[in-house]
Amino acid sequence: MRVYPAGNALTSESFFNGVLRYCEGKPEFIVDGAPWLKDAPQRLD
Repeated sequence: MRVYPAGNALTSESFFNGVLRYCEGKPEFIVDGAPWLKDAPQRLD
């Protein structure tokens, strides 16, 4: 896993894509109220 110093949609999508490479099926993500964290998983389906 990687830690990103910036919080935005691009880094969030990159993080979620990395997680999805190692998971089977559709994992559940628990995120806080940051809009970029809510939007990224939806865009990735």
